[in-house]
Amino acid sequence: MLTREDNDLLTRVGPGTAMGSLLRQYWMPLLFSEELPEPDCAPKRVRLLGEDLIAYRDTSNRVGLLANACPHRGASMFFGRNEGDGLRCVYHGWKFDVTGTCTDMPNEPAESNFKHKIRIAAYECRERNGLLWAYMGPQTPPPPLPDLEFNMQPDNIPFMWRSLRACNWMQAMEGDIDTSHVNFLHSNLDRVETTTVPGQAMPGMRGAFRSLMWADASPKLEVVDTDYGCVYSAKRDQGNGTEYHRIHPFIFPFHTMIGGSIDEKNMVTSYNGKAWVPMDDDNTLILEWQLRPSKPWSAEEKAQLLRVRNPWGYLADDNQPGGAWKLAANASNNYQLDYDLQRTKLFFGVLSNPLQDGAVQESMSPIYDRSKEHLGTADAMIIRVRRRLLEAAKALRDRGAIPPCVNDATQYRLRPVGAVLPKGTDWIRETADRRRAFYSPMVS
Repeated sequence: MLTREDNDLLTRVGPGTAMGSLLRQYWMPLLFSEELPEPDCAPKRVRLLGEDLIAYRDTSNRVGLLANACPHRGASMFFGRNEGDGLRCVYHGWKFDVTGTCTDMPNEPAESNFKHKIRIAAYECRERNGLLWAYMGPQTPPPPLPDLEFNMQPDNIPFMWRSLRACNWMQAMEGDIDTSHVNFLHSNLDRVETTTVPGQAMPGMRGAFRSLMWADASPKLEVVDTDYGCVYSAKRDQGNGTEYHRIHPFIFPFHTMIGGSIDEKNMVTSYNGKAWVPMDDDNTLILEWQLRPSKPWSAEEKAQLLRVRNPWGYLADDNQPGGAWKLAANASNNYQLDYDLQRTKLFFGVLSNPLQDGAVQESMSPIYDRSKEHLGTADAMIIRVRRRLLEAAKALRDRGAIPPCVNDATQYRLRPVGAVLPKGTDWIRETADRRRAFYSPMVS
């Protein structure tokens, strides 16, 4: 368990907080490119780290991220006219470019130099492979974008989807580094992992992988600190002199990865990752991606993956922060819980892994009081990730120490691994090559 003081430090992300300051050191996924589809299109409301912001794409195709409130009288820049390489406030016509510079102040005399003294808060944005990133930190110029494999290959754009979870970012992320819940929350009653509607499998998911997971429902965790964060192996005894290892990293500040199915050579054929981006203390934007390194997903496969992850679809975009990320199955309709399905086929009668995770995590209250919890050996990775984040946030606050990975984009060149190994094998050494991104021995 944590003290209430450390729980607050871990979960509070607004301006001036220790964790908010740490998170601002890193690039954050902001929107899909398609959410700002063309130059001079309608702006989008955004909330990141407790700040209300407006994202827009200007005439020259640059993406800007500005404070919501015009610095003149506080009117919302969401209503602004997106024209001529700037966003113009409709109240008095003040216009700002993507750097926050005031480029026009038409209600002041022509000879006035007042516009040269006014700026609006603005954050740098970059676009790569269909994804928009924002940097809200202090470095000028900003650090490099992270070398995450899914975002590095123009000829292999992964399946990507998005959702909004009504709880704190830590309790959302902790579900992804909690390996033992898979054998329960996400299982069918015939004791296999399910990713969707019974009988409809995710592309790349194999029956052999499911049986590996179910051979031992109480995995033994080994957690190792690394330069990028930490990595764990959840080891399951296969009963035949071998062990199945699920080897998954946590990468600062909020990136997680999970291996999917493995082939006969112990290679992960596709894998999944997520970024857990805090909107504010109580809401989290979740970017999820599924990469198949050997070949891109087809449009048909991507459509199937989306049906698997989100069978109920999205709510209509209300152009509020995260408006296009809100799922139709949510707390207001009990996540479309089907109790008959729960009695007969699913351990938990909600369709799709993400909805199952979301239901239990949101049920814990927006910010869970970790001083009341009771953790066991299966929670070793959760304990270690909390410790790493708390140590890094306190080091930045107290000594100005730059957190891990900020200035080294290569630290993100990682993959998760699933491997069947003889008992007693040194899994760190044995899987070192396979845990490096861009390592593709399956491709001749």
